[in-house]
Amino acid sequence: MNETVGFMTLREDAENLYSTEIARRAGKYGLALFKFSPASIQPGSTLISGRVFEKEEWKKAMRPLPSFIYDRCFYSRSSHTSKARPIADWLKTRPDTVFLGKGLPDKWAVYQAIKQDPTLSFYLPSTLLLASAKEIFPLLFRERQCMLKPVRGSQGRGIIALSLSGKTIEAVYHSGVHKKTKVFPAIEEFEEWMDQFLEQSRDAYLMQPLLTLTDRARYPFDIRILLQKDGDGKWQERGRGIRKGYQGSYISNLGSGGEGQSYDDWFSRLSRRQAYLFQDDLSTVIAKLPVILEEQFSPLFELGLDIGYSRDGSIWILDINSKPGRQLIMQTKPELKDALFEAPLAYCRHLIRQQEAAALKQQDQIQD
Repeated sequence: MNETVGFMTLREDAENLYSTEIARRAGKYGLALFKFSPASIQPGSTLISGRVFEKEEWKKAMRPLPSFIYDRCFYSRSSHTSKARPIADWLKTRPDTVFLGKGLPDKWAVYQAIKQDPTLSFYLPSTLLLASAKEIFPLLFRERQCMLKPVRGSQGRGIIALSLSGKTIEAVYHSGVHKKTKVFPAIEEFEEWMDQFLEQSRDAYLMQPLLTLTDRARYPFDIRILLQKDGDGKWQERGRGIRKGYQGSYISNLGSGGEGQSYDDWFSRLSRRQAYLFQDDLSTVIAKLPVILEEQFSPLFELGLDIGYSRDGSIWILDINSKPGRQLIMQTKPELKDALFEAPLAYCRHLIRQQEAAALKQQDQIQD
C-alpha cells in the first residue's frame, strides 16, 4: 500500500492545479496524496476529513493524520486563518509528523539571521524595524526616498514607497494591480497618519532604502530563483525567471501587475564583465543562503529567492519565500514542468528512506 503524503491547504479548492499534478505522479514514487485543511482536524479524533485523487478526480475521504505533510497554507488576516494556523503550528511539534519543510519566520527574524553571516550580510539592504514614524525621517531626509514593508507580507501586499520633495511626502502603494498615491503637504501631517497606520496595522513594518532596481526603460524588475531539495536531500536550483513591473511602479510581483519574462533573454543583454560578476555574486548567495537558514531555523524543502540587480551591478537579497509559487518558472521554462511536480514526491521518498534507515539502526543497537 502506498505511503500517504498530506497536502495541507487552508481551503479544499486551494492550489488545485498543483496538487492534482502531484497526485497524478504520486504512484510513481509509491505515494498517495491526501489533501486536507488544518481546520478539518478535530481534537480527540484519529481521522481527518479531506480528499483523495482517484480516477482523475478528487473524492471526499476520511484518513488518519499523514506521517508526512507538504504545507501549502498561505495565511492572511481572515478568521479562517486564525483558526487554522494554531493547528498547523501544533502539527509541527508532533514527533510522529514530518513536514517536508517547516517554513521561515517573519522577514525581520530572517534578516537578523542572515545579517550574522559576514558574506551574506553584504547583499542585504540595511533594514530597520519601525516603532514610530519619527524613525523614518533620518533615512528619508538623507536619501529623499525609502521603502516600508510588512514583516509578514507577501506578493507585494502592504509595501509603501515614500519620497520627499521639499516638505511634501508622497506615499505610493498597491491595491491589487493598481497603484495608489497619497500626498502629505506637511511633514507633521504625514507623521500623524503614519503613527496611526503603524498602530492600527496587524503587522509590524520594516524600513529599507528605495533601491534603484529598474531596467534601461525604467521598469522595475527582479530575478526569481527557485531552489528545491532533490531525491537525495541536496539543494538544487530548478530555474530562474524575471519579474517585471509596470512603469512608475516600485514592485514587480506578479500579483501586483508584474509579468514574467525569460531569464535567458535578460542575461544575454549583460556585458561579459557584468555577466561574470553577477554570476559570481549569485552563486555565493545560492550556495550559502539555504545552509544558513536551516542552521538558524528549521529544515526546509524549497525556497524562492527574489534578487535585485541595480544599475551599478550590485545584487541584493530582496525577499525569501519558503512557500514559493511556480508560475514564473513554468511560464518561462515549460520543459521543467515534470521536475517541478515530482520534486515534493522525490524529496518525501528521501525522508521515508531516512526514517527507515534510522529505525533499522535503532533495531540493530537494541539487538546488540
